[in-house]
Amino acid sequence: MGTSKGYIAPTTIHWSKSKRAVTGFIKNGDNDSKIKAASRFAEAMKQDISSSASFISATGKILSFINNASSIGLNNALQQIDRLDLIDKEPGEVLDALLNHFTNNGNTVEDYLAAQAIGEAFSNLKIENIADINNISTEAFLIEVLAEYIKFSFEFRYSEKIARGRTIVEAKEILAKMQEYISNKIHFEFKDKLKYISFENLKTDDYVEFALKEALELFLDFYENGD
Repeated sequence: MGTSKGYIAPTTIHWSKSKRAVTGFIKNGDNDSKIKAASRFAEAMKQDISSSASFISATGKILSFINNASSIGLNNALQQIDRLDLIDKEPGEVLDALLNHFTNNGNTVEDYLAAQAIGEAFSNLKIENIADINNISTEAFLIEVLAEYIKFSFEFRYSEKIARGRTIVEAKEILAKMQEYISNKIHFEFKDKLKYISFENLKTDDYVEFALKEALELFLDFYENGD
């Protein structure tokens, strides 16, 4: 489960609606309540996009580094980010160091969520060391990291609420339903949506922010009005 203990949720109207919808999902557990909870959560994240700044920045830097390493070589890419100390290090050590570098060692909640999402995306894509980044496309990494970020963000904010009064197994089952729904939406629907999105002339951070907003939009097909 996530580490939402002590987390104080925002009190804006969108987050309040999200909390109510999640309560309904926990209570009912049916498909409609799950879709509504995801919709309300996505809307709150979209309205509060500034809270995703660390994720957007870290993911943008990772994407830039992947592109640079591919075009100018790993050592030159490391030089561009002032990490010459990583040249000739073990490939796995370099990957871990870069993850910490781009996410500020997970110093804040936002940095932590970014690190979790990027690390899990690496794992899912079988990226075990820095040499493996040449085997993935920008699109594949973006899809994977967006799915993980939205999943981790939901878990972080609501895992304590879900766990209250339930066994570990029960809480995990509830969370797994939402995680599967989020994952399927991103991996299938967003992948198709990417084909029709133009990212030309966008800086890397703007590209990631736009992609995150577009991914969140996928969940807003339902319950746009009312509570």
